[in-house]
Amino acid sequence: MKKIFKGSYMLTALLVTGSVIFFTACERDYNTIGVDLIDDGSTVTNSVKYDVFTYNRKLESVRTDGLTAYQLSDFNQPVYGLEQTSFVGQMLLGTTDPTFGEKSQIDENAEGQENERATAVYLYIPFFSTALTDTTDLDENEPKPYRIDSIYGNRNTPFTLKVQEYTKFLRDLDPGSNFQDAQEYFSSEDPTSFVTTVLYEDSYTIDEEEILFFNGEDDPDTEDEDESVTVPSERLSPGIWVELDKQFFQEKILDNEGASVLASQNNFKEFLRGLYISMESANHELAMLLNVANAYVEIQYDYDTTNDDDEAVVENSTFKLSLNGNKVNYIDEAAYPATVLDQFNNANASNLYVRGGSGTYVELDMLGGQDPDVAFQEAEENDWLINEANLVFYVDEESLTEESKLTLPKRLYLYDLSNERVLVDYNNVLDTNTGIDSTTKTIFGGILDADNEKGIQYKFRITEYINDIIRKDSTNTRLALTTTNSILNSTNVSAYKVQDGSAETDEDLKIKIPQASIPNQYGTVLFGNNAGNDKKLQLEIFYTKPKED
Repeated sequence: MKKIFKGSYMLTALLVTGSVIFFTACERDYNTIGVDLIDDGSTVTNSVKYDVFTYNRKLESVRTDGLTAYQLSDFNQPVYGLEQTSFVGQMLLGTTDPTFGEKSQIDENAEGQENERATAVYLYIPFFSTALTDTTDLDENEPKPYRIDSIYGNRNTPFTLKVQEYTKFLRDLDPGSNFQDAQEYFSSEDPTSFVTTVLYEDSYTIDEEEILFFNGEDDPDTEDEDESVTVPSERLSPGIWVELDKQFFQEKILDNEGASVLASQNNFKEFLRGLYISMESANHELAMLLNVANAYVEIQYDYDTTNDDDEAVVENSTFKLSLNGNKVNYIDEAAYPATVLDQFNNANASNLYVRGGSGTYVELDMLGGQDPDVAFQEAEENDWLINEANLVFYVDEESLTEESKLTLPKRLYLYDLSNERVLVDYNNVLDTNTGIDSTTKTIFGGILDADNEKGIQYKFRITEYINDIIRKDSTNTRLALTTTNSILNSTNVSAYKVQDGSAETDEDLKIKIPQASIPNQYGTVLFGNNAGNDKKLQLEIFYTKPKED
């Protein structure tokens, strides 16, 4: 049992009429965490649980530019159904006004052409991966082992990977704001009318090994080994590596040496507007999260020159285009099953649905529409001191298949939906901040607990949020529960709810959701406050009150 407080003050709480509870306090300074209660026999401690009003909400679209990672998928999630995602990446020049070969185009025009010609063009998109440190028994010329963190479903299934030119200009600034605000791009936009030339289309199977390149020189002093084919000249972490149409890049890049379209990034983004990457899987069983920030296109080319003896020779070189311009994820979700949709837009749902991407979130009303002054009356009369307040969400394991249990979110995120900000407990000064998602902000919580004897759960400590309402330092607000890819990313971005008949304009449907929930491909089913069992969602309170005579 928890017995925590500091100082000579009094916090009080009241049982809300029906099933919801909230609290109030005398307005004095206090600290409710980390201090043991000195028990002089005049107080008693106890705990209670109270229901919380909840609502499932479906998202129509989410803002998907500026993400930390991008989805590529054709995946049939057991609970929610089919989702297909694709993305576009705006390319940037490795160097503006580039010189290919040894001479600028002006010098070539005066002294003779180098005849640059593309020999191969490759697209590289890395996975999120971690190099394993134990390589003691590994030949240094062999691929190093990696752990791939960003692939879901059947990693061995072949799929059709397609890369195409994208012709829509992805501008940086919004003309609707007189070019003062960043342009927003949303997951529900239809890219098909802007997708043209096919640069790659073939069956592809994921290779999780490090990518090695052997294009070095043979050491003439070794007789038994040809180092040009045994000693790697370059190594890349695991990722997608495919050969694109070299003639396309010959015409767009090499043939435009010295032209205005390559003179600046702005000119180039207008000229060659992007690459569109999509996939199709016959069995809809694969999803990936890609590190597009480190993706690039590499153009390999030959050119004519002369050596020191003024003899004609052919040399080779490379030029890179990054995908670090604007990027947009497009997400196409099939309609949810009727059993899922029946739980939406109704209070007291028996199940709560939380899914990343452009999926769902749960809205929570802690007071259930009650007036706080009315709600707090009984608690004031009994002089309750609130030591800790928790929200505990239990996973409805019977609603999940074994496959969907593998994609349980590692962490959920609770925030202030009304004010579009973190909860005060999120910034608890006692919380660690390691940068590792599973070991930071552990007091605030939301971490998957699969070892709890009562069942898989996510618990949030919201003591300070409750106390702020009690002291009337803040008002009761709507909270929201989502997935998250990083608890340390508290940025909120624009999104639109599905029209439920209550909104008159699109702006009425616009909300802010955590950016970190969008790249998260996980989803789960939780028990709601009307579940009818001891795992239903409740507010858990640990409190102290004066002992009755």
